[in-house]
Amino acid sequence: MNIFKWLFGIKKDKSALGYYPDAVLVLSSSGEILYANQNLLDLLKITSDELFNMEIIDIIDGGFTLISSLAKSKDSAVVRSKLNLDEDLFFEVKASEYDDGEEKIIISMRDVTNSQKMLNKLMFEHEYLNKLTRNKNTFLTKISGELTSPVHSINGFSQAILEGLGGDVNEKQEKYLKIINKNSTQLLELINSVVEYSKLESGLYEYEFKNFDFVNLMTSLFTQYKVKADDKKIILNFNLNSLGKRTIYSDENVLRKALEILLENAVNTTENGSVQLTVSHPDNEYLELAGFSINPNLQDKAYLLVTIADTSAGMQEADLTNIFDPYVNIDKFIAKKAVAKSMEMGIVYNLIRILKGKIWAESELMKGTSFSFIIPIERLSL
Repeated sequence: MNIFKWLFGIKKDKSALGYYPDAVLVLSSSGEILYANQNLLDLLKITSDELFNMEIIDIIDGGFTLISSLAKSKDSAVVRSKLNLDEDLFFEVKASEYDDGEEKIIISMRDVTNSQKMLNKLMFEHEYLNKLTRNKNTFLTKISGELTSPVHSINGFSQAILEGLGGDVNEKQEKYLKIINKNSTQLLELINSVVEYSKLESGLYEYEFKNFDFVNLMTSLFTQYKVKADDKKIILNFNLNSLGKRTIYSDENVLRKALEILLENAVNTTENGSVQLTVSHPDNEYLELAGFSINPNLQDKAYLLVTIADTSAGMQEADLTNIFDPYVNIDKFIAKKAVAKSMEMGIVYNLIRILKGKIWAESELMKGTSFSFIIPIERLSL
């Protein structure tokens, strides 16, 4: 807005504003309309006489209150015109205080109707699609019992028959029953993943933040996955040496679920070598690089960095792109018969979001993959 000072510097009267390419309006410090250039009259499609019988509140939403605020903040705002309502006009408005012996506010207005209407249309479509997604996910969540009950029955009865509940089965029958049982188990896992992802997307996932013993959680998880790792003859190691706080503030169940998915994936995909879980407290520089805004009210070691690294076959860089978005990856994962894994990555991403954290993946072919996430672990002190 320094252009106004330059304009007044070359001519000491209001006609200098005629040089300005945008529509210009000058108000007194009390809000009275003092001057408008021709561009403004053309923009509003009114005459000078009509303008000076108006107040700024008659021209734009927000009136003098908005203009005063913009003049102080040096911000701009897009407002709707209160004139020519049949055309539905939008203006980008800027304001600046100016004193030439008398305090004034100079306003510039630019027609942004086309771009604003396009933005409004995009916002409407975005909200409409979000609503459809919420409705779809809520529907899936509500009928989850109807989806899983039949599969539970198929799985349970096939297993019971295999165990001899209905009498002896011959070798051929046993073969078919095992196929039924295996596929029904996989289908049940997939349905549960879809329902859980739908709960997360629709905001129906229940969680509660409170203090809990993080070391106990880690001990439980280590015991849970050590047996499976030993069966595959791979090393499972949890490194908590850099952990500075035993008690953390978060949601234990949500964190456990996220860690279970990541550990299950790491152990399942690793055939030789090890799975290493490391816990530390990132410094402020690392947090900023990860995209966190440092809150001065948080105590020291207020964040937790967890990394789960394996020595699996790894993934190509292209496979890491959108790895946490099952919708983007659906074609790719169907080809690999790994839809469930795609859903699980989407689930863990949303679980970490619930914990107000950030997660990312790194991988190198034939060397392994690592998943890392950072979460806050302290209650915000106000």
